[in-house]
Amino acid sequence: MQIKNTTESYGLLSKLFHWLIALAVIGMLIVGSLLDVLKGPTEGAVFGWHKSLGITLLALMILFILWTARNPKPAYPKDMPFIQVALATVVRYLLYIVVPLMCLSGWIFSTAKGKAPVVWGWFSLPAPFVPLSDSLGDAIKAVHVYLAWTILALVLLHIAGALYHHFIRKDNILKRML
Repeated sequence: MQIKNTTESYGLLSKLFHWLIALAVIGMLIVGSLLDVLKGPTEGAVFGWHKSLGITLLALMILFILWTARNPKPAYPKDMPFIQVALATVVRYLLYIVVPLMCLSGWIFSTAKGKAPVVWGWFSLPAPFVPLSDSLGDAIKAVHVYLAWTILALVLLHIAGALYHHFIRKDNILKRML
């Protein structure tokens, strides 16, 4: 298996990034939806895990975007309608924008509230230039929640598109990422 992408299929590193990020995003959405209802001793541990994974996801997204920019993207099937190509492209680029913004908003929100992430228990990582401010924290938390819903919609569109291509069009769109 090749490391880099070709015009026909994704390489090993692109697949690894894709699936690691997919699992992290889905896990973050699930855990994030439970954070407001957690109480007791597990609450702090789950928040810490969520913040650490958020910082890790931000780093993965930056590396993935840089890797993607340096590799060819496999071509869409020649008979794929323009509207589907356009929708797939828009969803992909929105994910490249919104996922890092989600991570950044969580980092800023935590820092503004005086609860900077302690990354995997190793070191505290306050967001640079972010002052302690409950009002800023509250505003960014609202953005964080909005971005979560946006990511959920984009992920569902992405999955629906992959399944449509696999089961209805029966082309290789999904297979080239497996």
